Amino acid sequence: MSNNSLQETVVSFDELAARRMGRMRRYLRTHPRLVVIGVALLYLLLTLPSVVLMADLSGIYETALLFTVLVTAAALLFRRRAPMTVLCVIFAMQCIAVFAGGASYGLDGLGMMFALYSAATSYSAKRSIPLAILVGSLQTVLMVLVGFPDLSTMEFDPNDGISASTMAKIIIVLFAAFLIGFYILSAGIGVYVRNARIHEAELNHWASQVSRLAQVAERNRIAREMHDVVAHSLSVMIALAEGARVVGKRDPQRAEEVLGELSGTGRAALADMRRMLGVLREGEGSELSPQPTGGNMEQLLEGFRAAGLPLTYTYIGEPLPDDKAFQLTVFRIVQESLTNSLRYARNVSDVQVRVERGRSRLRLEIMDNGDATRVPSVGSGRGLRGMRERAELFDGTVDAGPVDSGGWIVKAMLQLPECSAKNSSTKAL
Repeated sequence: MSNNSLQETVVSFDELAARRMGRMRRYLRTHPRLVVIGVALLYLLLTLPSVVLMADLSGIYETALLFTVLVTAAALLFRRRAPMTVLCVIFAMQCIAVFAGGASYGLDGLGMMFALYSAATSYSAKRSIPLAILVGSLQTVLMVLVGFPDLSTMEFDPNDGISASTMAKIIIVLFAAFLIGFYILSAGIGVYVRNARIHEAELNHWASQVSRLAQVAERNRIAREMHDVVAHSLSVMIALAEGARVVGKRDPQRAEEVLGELSGTGRAALADMRRMLGVLREGEGSELSPQPTGGNMEQLLEGFRAAGLPLTYTYIGEPLPDDKAFQLTVFRIVQESLTNSLRYARNVSDVQVRVERGRSRLRLEIMDNGDATRVPSVGSGRGLRGMRERAELFDGTVDAGPVDSGGWIVKAMLQLPECSAKNSSTKAL
């Protein structure tokens, strides 16, 4: 997967979340200022008519109510930036409205509901819900202290069997229940929205982390492939160039053949590098890497024979499984082992490549009979690490070391793909 495709994966997740919202919600989410202004205008639209219709109030009280409505609307414009401050301001305005007689005209809850919703989207439910109950309770107490004398003067027919004070208490209880209930509902909606946003943020964070890990894995994969291709190709090319120099004077025709092999190896390496580096620039439709298979093994061995390695290849058992990743792993282990023999072994007269397939495992053995003193290594050990990483994909192991009689041996044991998949599923259970 290329870097561009990784970025497209994250973008596609955001697009999927946006599509689930619908056009209206998606538009409002992308225009938050419009939502803020719309809420303030909605509040004015629902409250100003009540203030205008208060003909029974004196001018000072009507002015006070108008002041509270305008201040509340202005405060709602900042409810996302400072939700708690806005809530305190609106609560103070609601108290003034109650003293001015606005409680009788339904002006004491709408602005507070918007403020509680905004506070709940910024703070946890442990703070938002108790805050809604506290605000509703305080406002109810204020209503009792200010509004109850007016309710107590209500006249009722004694034949109804209910007194004015009892009716006043019932009204206050219903008022408190509805007020606190609506406040809790507003805070609850805000808590739900907050939890949904947190969940979406966690999914975005997870997607971002996955993309970063995928990029790291992709860089490691490309580095491993580049090492295998470059190390193998350059080693073969060096060996061919030295061979051409040796036989050039006494056998020009053979030297020409060796130079042809050298040129072909260079072109193949350049093509492989172009395909791998193209992954960094192209999209998902590009081939991720050259994928050698079991059919390329003979071509690989012939290339090493041409470079001067006296190879003997032995295969025992059924053909390799039709699994591209498994075949690539076998190919790369053999390639890296023979490359090391070509680069570091001295006076090699025999190199044995043995592949044996069993019922559940594949055994690889690459051994040369070079001198005990090998050419000092100039590598970084990346090749051996790469072989072990590839083997681990199939629950396998790779061991490498000197042979007692001289030379070097690489032993690899791989689980066949079917058995490896069964083992993985068993571990998962």
